[in-house]
Amino acid sequence: MEDDVKACLESGGAESMRMYSAACAERMAQIFIGHRSADTDRQEDVDLYVEILQRLWNPDDAMADFADVVSRIEAFPEMQPTDTGLTDSVDIHCFYSALTLRHAVLAVGTGDSAEAVNCGHVALTSMFQLEQNTEGADFYEDEKAWQRRSIDSVEGANDAGRFRADCAAAGLGRLEAVRS
Repeated sequence: MEDDVKACLESGGAESMRMYSAACAERMAQIFIGHRSADTDRQEDVDLYVEILQRLWNPDDAMADFADVVSRIEAFPEMQPTDTGLTDSVDIHCFYSALTLRHAVLAVGTGDSAEAVNCGHVALTSMFQLEQNTEGADFYEDEKAWQRRSIDSVEGANDAGRFRADCAAAGLGRLEAVRS
């Protein structure tokens, strides 16, 4: 899958990287937002996540300040190393959500297709782990299908607004799985 994604992103340029990366971040966003918005101490992080997500979907935003944005994401508690590492399922999946967002910003800000591939890889890794902990689930294959759909969307198969809404809906299903 990664080879297919990389080939498409390299040939599709900045627009394809933006759509693909924004879609990955959107599907992962629901987990972060859904869990962290309940904590009033994390409202600033949630607001930042939502703001960045909006920017990723805006084709007129070149994300020229990507280095500052990445630094702000890296300041999230999930991104800070600890002696014991992350052991709680919610914390692990919120980490993956933040890491996906970080790679999405780097992809759009630098134009580096490897960062877009990393963005998709983190989403796949997260869904593989979620699938291992959810009986009868097929999150990994589902994410692969979404990534394929992201490539197709880049090629003009879908309306970006509708595609974003579909990605958000998929993310809500993931949020429910993490909650259970």
